[in-house]
Amino acid sequence: MLNRAKLYALRTIKSGVRRVFAPFRKPELRYVELHLADHCNLNCRGCGHFCPLAPPWYADLQQYRSDMGRLGQLFRNIRTIRLMGGEPLLHPDPAPFIIATRAAFPHAGVQFVTNGILLPKAPQEFWEACRTTHTDVDVTVYPPMTSRMPDLRSLCDAQGVCLHITRREDFHAHLNLNGDSDKRLAFVRCRERYFCPFLQAGRLYTCGVPALVGYFNRQFGREIAADAGIDIHSPKASGRAILRQLNSPIETCRWCSYDFVPFPWSTSNRLAQEWDSAAQVASNVAQGLSE
Repeated sequence: MLNRAKLYALRTIKSGVRRVFAPFRKPELRYVELHLADHCNLNCRGCGHFCPLAPPWYADLQQYRSDMGRLGQLFRNIRTIRLMGGEPLLHPDPAPFIIATRAAFPHAGVQFVTNGILLPKAPQEFWEACRTTHTDVDVTVYPPMTSRMPDLRSLCDAQGVCLHITRREDFHAHLNLNGDSDKRLAFVRCRERYFCPFLQAGRLYTCGVPALVGYFNRQFGREIAADAGIDIHSPKASGRAILRQLNSPIETCRWCSYDFVPFPWSTSNRLAQEWDSAAQVASNVAQGLSE
């Protein structure tokens, strides 16, 4: 049996070896989210991914398998992968995406994020995919769905699928439509709350806004800077370089507010001020909702 001194020396050696070889080891990405559909069936006011403004769009399975495989080459693991939308159950065949995710990342925490409206109509292939891959169903409960949660819990229990519930009674306006924020400060303020890299069609984005803000621009004739994202299939791409890029501000940040202004959940009227933090501050003051 090793005495304490020898055990300490052995641990010190192992720690030193890990540090020496760390630069040559693939890094871990702690989180990524993606859409199976950009559009939604709930129409939330001020949706952070602009879903009330999006026409029908569905993820392509062949592209997705390629993207997951490439991320598996770049990262040793992704801690949390969230398949979401929009409403992901609007996709005509979500099950293969769940299976492809688990095949690429056996040790990831995989979550299928839905508003729950379509869960009772989900096909058995969906439930089987969740069971066999140990994918959790994460229902975001908005006020219209509160009364239906006992039934959805019973449904998930009957299907042998783990259910997580996230209650949302408010949203946040997060855009500065003047586009004059200091992008570094806006990025820092955002990172204090969120780390949410967004994957779509072969590219990894700092968050969902630069990937999806085109819907806002087209609806309201704006020119908020989008971002090309990181081409994960580039031969020059590496996991560590991607992490550095994900932790750097981009031009889109100039249109992000320093503060996230809350407002109670409601349905969207598809007006630009629903996303405008300054307009929401004024509205909150008028309604006596400000602190």
